[in-house]
Amino acid sequence: MDDDQTPLTRLDGKAGRRLADQVYERLLEDIVSGALPPGTPMAELDLCERLGVSRTPVREALIKLADVDLVRIYPQSGSVVAPVLREAFGEAQFIREHLECALVAEAVRYMDATSLRELTELIEKQKAAADPAEFYVHDEAFHQTIARTSRHPHVWQVIRQTKIHFDRVRHLTLIEDAGHIPLLIAQHQEILDGLAACNEAQAVAAMRRHLREVFRRADGIFARQEEMAQAEPRTRARRRR
Repeated sequence: MDDDQTPLTRLDGKAGRRLADQVYERLLEDIVSGALPPGTPMAELDLCERLGVSRTPVREALIKLADVDLVRIYPQSGSVVAPVLREAFGEAQFIREHLECALVAEAVRYMDATSLRELTELIEKQKAAADPAEFYVHDEAFHQTIARTSRHPHVWQVIRQTKIHFDRVRHLTLIEDAGHIPLLIAQHQEILDGLAACNEAQAVAAMRRHLREVFRRADGIFARQEEMAQAEPRTRARRRR
């Protein structure tokens, strides 16, 4: 990995947690956020130096990341960050849409002044966000608050665990073009309007439109990945020389 490609910093060695798990979570976060984009080399020795750990936890973490299709391991030429799989992205979006539409329908039943205030404040924070990363934090909080309002907060944990590939596309589209953030905020407002009006059909329709917005921007990501995939065999061949 080149120094200008990666934001990795040394782990702080949190007590009571396996180093392999810490390495996995750090790399998972950086891959999903787009800080480590598709095609980024993942050399074990480089990761060891950057994270301040031995090769064993790094190797374990890379194998675990490969199991969830986030890393590709090539025995002769090393590991790289995997491209976003179109099929995995589609399945993650399908799961998220169906669960979140059900959550927002339930939230209509339990909407109160506290939830209305919290969601309104989160939209204001989204508008004031200084960059896409800050917007993303308040975006996630908005959806999590709806889940909590629905009285099914643990469903949000299920969604988080299954939307990894969906989130990779979200982050990559924000990195490439943050200009559509105002549209996403407007869609959040439409969802909130449906909740405030206790109109289930309106809230569900607004949520569905919002979660399908990413499809409009995903094709460019996949097209660029296909170009990268065509060049990948040549790159690996050069590494073996």
